[in-house]
Amino acid sequence: MRRAIFIAAFGPFLFAQAPAGVDQAFFKGDPRAVMAGCADRARAIKPKDKHLLAEYGRAYLASGNRAKAEEAFAMALIEDSKDGETYRLIAFAWLKNGFRAEAVAALDKMVILDPKEKKNFAKAAVNLLDAGMTEKAVELMKRAWILDPNEWQYCADFTRAAVRNGKLDLAAEWAMHTVEAKPKEERMWNELALVYADGGADHN
Repeated sequence: MRRAIFIAAFGPFLFAQAPAGVDQAFFKGDPRAVMAGCADRARAIKPKDKHLLAEYGRAYLASGNRAKAEEAFAMALIEDSKDGETYRLIAFAWLKNGFRAEAVAALDKMVILDPKEKKNFAKAAVNLLDAGMTEKAVELMKRAWILDPNEWQYCADFTRAAVRNGKLDLAAEWAMHTVEAKPKEERMWNELALVYADGGADHN
């Protein structure tokens, strides 16, 4: 009886949460169709958010639809052609799908158009290191560090990436930069402890 009352009261609301054409079978289908379909639905709800557009493009690339990915990237840049984070997200999308030249081109634009945003440089450096592009990663990380040598968290994040990629000499170098930034900060020492305890794995 209670269940019947519950369904009567809330049933229309509950069933309204599932869009037409989406059920469990949808998510058991071809993963490429799932990722593209989810990106399409997200885009129908939020079609002009520059950062989301860049991420929709990542899903389209992974699904094998480069043309649709590039169209999403272009739309993201129409919304704001000078936002460094948008270029970083586009570069990350290219990197995740193995397009290194395209990723570097996006990052080069990021550096030119948003040359003082240390956060973007540091995040991109980690993305590049995880993609095996060590030289370019170090170049961007040095830019972030020069802009603010007292920002220990970015140095610690890069140290973590170096550890998980087996680059222990590089990790030691950036662990020292981390320490030099704030030697009396207990959170910094704890972060480095966890970097090595976790083997460099993401801790979030």
